[in-house]
Amino acid sequence: MAADVISKQGFSVEVFEEHERVGYPVHCAGMVSVEGFRRLGIKPDPVFHQNTILGGKIFSSDGGCITIRDKKPRAYIIDRGKLDAYLADVAESNGANINTGSRVDRIIFRDGVAEGLNLGDSMVESGIVIDAEGALGRVLGNSGVPTGQVGVLNGFNVELDVEEIESDMVEVWFSQDTAKDFFTWVIPISEKRVRCGLATSRKNGAMALKHFIDKRFNKDPSSSIHGGLVCAGGPVKKTAYPGLLLVGDVAGQVKPTTGGGVVIGGLCAQLAGEIGVKALGGDVGVLGEYEKEWRRRYGSELQTMLILRKLLNGLSDDQMNRGVHVFIEEGLEQKLTRLVEQGDMDMQASVIKRALMDPAILAALVRSLGRLAVSEFFSAFGL
Repeated sequence: MAADVISKQGFSVEVFEEHERVGYPVHCAGMVSVEGFRRLGIKPDPVFHQNTILGGKIFSSDGGCITIRDKKPRAYIIDRGKLDAYLADVAESNGANINTGSRVDRIIFRDGVAEGLNLGDSMVESGIVIDAEGALGRVLGNSGVPTGQVGVLNGFNVELDVEEIESDMVEVWFSQDTAKDFFTWVIPISEKRVRCGLATSRKNGAMALKHFIDKRFNKDPSSSIHGGLVCAGGPVKKTAYPGLLLVGDVAGQVKPTTGGGVVIGGLCAQLAGEIGVKALGGDVGVLGEYEKEWRRRYGSELQTMLILRKLLNGLSDDQMNRGVHVFIEEGLEQKLTRLVEQGDMDMQASVIKRALMDPAILAALVRSLGRLAVSEFFSAFGL
């Protein structure tokens, strides 16, 4: 996306992709909000669009279930590999050059300024560098610039055929035993096929996912489980350096609540492209504006989501079980549905705070978690 913005202005842009195919291997659950596509200016093309989602079911570890269903589409299920390839084609059509099978070893700094890349035996000079390498920042680390990224989880994902599934509803399962510090998901691709995965702070996620699939669908995944990384620790401290901008997972521009990074990461990439154009036009000092501007737009949103993620991580399975059952007993599913209908899947701060301020939801939280825990919630959000 950043390459597309810059190449449209007539600048020479080289994209270096370490794999032989853009978008592969896929490390993404593939659910993106309807609003997110609109914000990014992308229409859900049949090339990558697989399904449309109206709502979801939230399960506790003991099988309790809260159902939230909207009347209008809330998210699109996509083939992430094909989306990335689609975006690469768009960028190429506007002049960017995509170099596949090109693994960057490190960024070259001279007197503290990024001036190019080292790719094995070759070196490429550049007016600016945009690093979109993904979680942990291997290239940055090799260059002597550690990101200090925290909260990176082990993610596991697999597609499988199933007998039956509600094709317009996702499933989210909370269990610290199965997916410690996150959750397990079931995302319908069609009426008979799902994408199932989890993220966890433990290392045994692949085996935990197999046990979940056996329990949920009574089958053993025939295809291989793919591993990856899920960012849930919020933004890194610094994303703009002389000659260098960080975008996406390497910058921690990911929703800590869900691990989704396509929308906010994409918006930041477009901003990086716009700022990059100004820098290449002669205003080299403008790169620092990127840091200020993306944090102004999205920093508070990500911080609120990070607070909620930390609070959720502190709940035991027993507490989550009680909470789900109390919400069911109090008949709060309709209220939650209305909040979701009014809310935004990508900019979640407003709906999080409205939910905490609702008297009925507040009473249910006190009943299930206790006054002390709820007061900690309020304190964390500054309410």
